[in-house]
Amino acid sequence: MGLVTAHPARGKRRVPSCRAVVLLGVAALIGTGGCAGPLQFPAAPLLEKETAAGLVSVYDTTGDRRADFFTTRGPDGRITRIAYDTTGDAAADSFVHLDELAFADCRHVVLVLDGVPLDLVKKFRDGGRLRLFHPPSRVVSTYPAMTDVALADVFRSTKPLGYESLYYDHRAERLRGGNSDYLSMKNEAWARHADYRAGTVLDPLAYLYPHWAFDRELEDFDKVLARRDSKTVVAYFVSTAGLATRDGAAGIEKVLDAVDRLALRLVAESRGLVKITVLSDHGHTLARCERIDFRRFLADKGWRVADRLQGPKDVVPIEFGLITYASFATRDRQVLAADLLQHPGVRFAIYQDGGDVVVRTRDAEARIQKGGERYRYEATGGDPLELLPILERLRSEGKMDADGFVADRDLFLATADHAYPDAADRLWRAFSTAAENVPDVIADLQAGYYAGAAQRALWFDSAASTHGDLERLSSTAFIMSTGGRLPEPLRSRDVPEALERLTGGPWPVLPGGNGK
Repeated sequence: MGLVTAHPARGKRRVPSCRAVVLLGVAALIGTGGCAGPLQFPAAPLLEKETAAGLVSVYDTTGDRRADFFTTRGPDGRITRIAYDTTGDAAADSFVHLDELAFADCRHVVLVLDGVPLDLVKKFRDGGRLRLFHPPSRVVSTYPAMTDVALADVFRSTKPLGYESLYYDHRAERLRGGNSDYLSMKNEAWARHADYRAGTVLDPLAYLYPHWAFDRELEDFDKVLARRDSKTVVAYFVSTAGLATRDGAAGIEKVLDAVDRLALRLVAESRGLVKITVLSDHGHTLARCERIDFRRFLADKGWRVADRLQGPKDVVPIEFGLITYASFATRDRQVLAADLLQHPGVRFAIYQDGGDVVVRTRDAEARIQKGGERYRYEATGGDPLELLPILERLRSEGKMDADGFVADRDLFLATADHAYPDAADRLWRAFSTAAENVPDVIADLQAGYYAGAAQRALWFDSAASTHGDLERLSSTAFIMSTGGRLPEPLRSRDVPEALERLTGGPWPVLPGGNGK
């Protein structure tokens, strides 16, 4: 979920400014105190030693400087056995083999982390952490790589009204939504499946004071977990994206450290009778970036920058969060696309033309066509999405028909780890099924740039990281579980079926449900 800022009021309708929301949030929330200690599990073991059974980590979970909890890693480096000292001699004497505990006999805790990319999770786990979990699986997010669009897929909810809470409604010929829709969660039907999602008044604070907000979310989730007796508990954390935006990779490492310690604590307290699944909605660019003022840029190009379309040279920028794409409403898509590409920060200009999705650079153009469950990619003047070598290989393997179409599944598998993962399907869905209201033109931005509402300049000169664009880091999310290894690669919309296979029960589960 990109950094959320307010949009100015239009006409007689007034919406709260970001500053007003933040001040209200500070007054209502910060004064209530910080984290009460959901991460009570030690940050590091007392010692580690190699044994015949595997690497044993020894912990003091009570603070008396005596060993009382033990984990053992199996041959694959994953923690498969836990043990306790029940006699007070600081030696393990009560053992639990985690893989022998069936999913049906355990509680399922699902943590949804906003904006955590696969690459950092893999690196953190390769460093020896998160070893209760099976290795993370690659999840290719939606396009744009945005929370509401991606989690609508993950939770099988109704599609959002727009990519964000502010969108252009062509039927009414005006912008709709904005702060009021955001605060009321009108654009996130997926949230009804979460047992914990912080009040949206916390969201701006999650970017302004992300360390405090993350501690607050952990504390509040811990209370929800203690109160609920449901079999499945789902929590969504927005502050994880704030930590990434403020601190880049270091912020995400704080998140992963907390996940590791929380998972160890829950497993230790339950004697293993909890399975924990962690997933993200999209990745993050992990690149510091500066804002493009598209209003000024397009005005200089002769466009009338407006809030509604009236003439052929009118353009409506749709600006809400701070993200690595920009979207526009216009009546002349081709001319707007050509002008947008004059800005050095624009990588692609993307729009629909008849039944095709067009991807343009300054020098090249590609068209994506769909026939049934097959895609065709035709490029002239270059290869904007860098797909031609992959398509040639698929042709040589007999996976391309005489008309140049390739099965969606074959193309996905061939491009899941590409510079622009799963681009054909993601771009097609961006204009067809991703949201109720879609823009006329999307500008996908180069590394080092982002777009969005100007009000964010009140607090941000630049962002350490954000998301939304078509590139791999921004587009690649993850899923991992202590209950079993999940398949890969997955798309966001594949996650429900993967979780059903893992758990043996339905997904999603409504809050308070027993998961059966």
